[in-house]
Amino acid sequence: MNNILESAKGAWGKLTRPMQIGVSIFVLGVFISLLLLMFFTKTEYQVLFADLNPEDAGAVVTALQERGISYRLAENGSAVLVPQNEVFETRIALATSGLPTGGVVGFEIFNAARLGETEADRQLCFQWALQGELVRTIRQMDEIADARIHIVLPKRSLFVQESQASTASVLLQLKQGRQLKKGQIRAIANLVSTSVEGLTPDNVTIVDTGGNVLNAPSLSEAGGDLLTERFELEWNYEQQLERSIVAMLERIYGLGNVVARVHANLDFDRFEEYSEVFSPSNRGEGLIRSEQRAQEDFQGTSTSAGGVPGVDSNIPGYVFADQVGGSQEYSRSEDTVNYELNRTETRLKITPGQVANLSISVWLNGDFSPAQLSTIEESVSTAIGLKRERGDSIYIASTPFEASPFLMDGMPKEAEPRRPAFWILAATLALMVLGLIIFLIGRREKAKEAVPPEIDLLVDDDEVALTLSPEEEERLSIRKNIQKLAKEDPEELALLMRTWLVDE
Repeated sequence: MNNILESAKGAWGKLTRPMQIGVSIFVLGVFISLLLLMFFTKTEYQVLFADLNPEDAGAVVTALQERGISYRLAENGSAVLVPQNEVFETRIALATSGLPTGGVVGFEIFNAARLGETEADRQLCFQWALQGELVRTIRQMDEIADARIHIVLPKRSLFVQESQASTASVLLQLKQGRQLKKGQIRAIANLVSTSVEGLTPDNVTIVDTGGNVLNAPSLSEAGGDLLTERFELEWNYEQQLERSIVAMLERIYGLGNVVARVHANLDFDRFEEYSEVFSPSNRGEGLIRSEQRAQEDFQGTSTSAGGVPGVDSNIPGYVFADQVGGSQEYSRSEDTVNYELNRTETRLKITPGQVANLSISVWLNGDFSPAQLSTIEESVSTAIGLKRERGDSIYIASTPFEASPFLMDGMPKEAEPRRPAFWILAATLALMVLGLIIFLIGRREKAKEAVPPEIDLLVDDDEVALTLSPEEEERLSIRKNIQKLAKEDPEELALLMRTWLVDE
């Protein structure tokens, strides 16, 4: 080993400075190429399962060892990684085997029959499996990381009065930064209640790992859900108006230069009104309800007795001069008209959720004149439908905003262009070629330095000084003879040089 090191040092010392630089660059390029080759040819691992509990992680690792699949553990053992080209196949194979179980046991507990099992044991296993299946179902929601369910099934009684309702409690572990909406909480309560016999949504208690009660019978009885829903509706309406104002003004004054806050009072009272008004109608006007007409006419001669009252008219043979028959006429008409009474019926129903009043505050970054602020106020009032007669108010002001490092960090940054890997390889090859060129140039320069000036046979007589020493004249004479011999008989000169080399 010492001899090898000494030989290497000696060889390195004989190299010129350019040759040493070229060799160093060449070796460095070869080393970088090997590193890149190892980097691009190494096995890429991808997550097979993540967020596993220790029991599931151990079962998955055991299954991978039995199948001879290489694996790696990450995230403190809660994630298992396998080669990228085997992820999907391995995941399907383990899912077929029922892995991972998620730390719960479902209805697969009944796949194996056990001797000596009583009805009580089967009932306990059924309750255990039902809880596990519900946990698996609830875990499918995006906001939920894990869940636990406890179901209480009371003993059946022959007496109806002594029977008790089923109850259930659900513990939810939410993902970081996630929240459940009221509709999702009601969905979980309905899911659990419809899966358990004799269970109602009011008897399902839902809490999270932070100790917050999301759903409980006391809240339902006290109307807490309705109150919370009203607050949520107001908050969503306020957020919608704020986003609308900020989006409109930021298009004009720039991103981050507008701050808007809205307070909305919504009227959730349900109002219904019914009125029926009767008014008398004028004679000859209005809608006729009934009409009756009667007409009576008479014309003829009178046959009744006539004469002068007294004794004269009763003496026989005496004729009264005025005892002559006469004519008579008679006419009568009757009309009866009944009019309908005028009636007005009104039904008024106001849907809850109407806007009672709005209060709006807007701040702008900078210094604006009163005329500009007045224009902005009018624009915002028109955009959101502000009604001052309803009691709405708006306040708009401007001031220079304080620069916040958190806002600067949150601003989107331009993505830096990623250089592809082949540029790295091309740069490495260029370094290798450059080192080889420097090495060849240095070797050529060393060869030129090794040639002594005395062997140069192409020196002209003009290059020789006029005054020469006797030794120099002798050497010059020998050189001229060699040149003459080389021109006249080059073969003999070559034979002579070979003889000199052999003798040496």
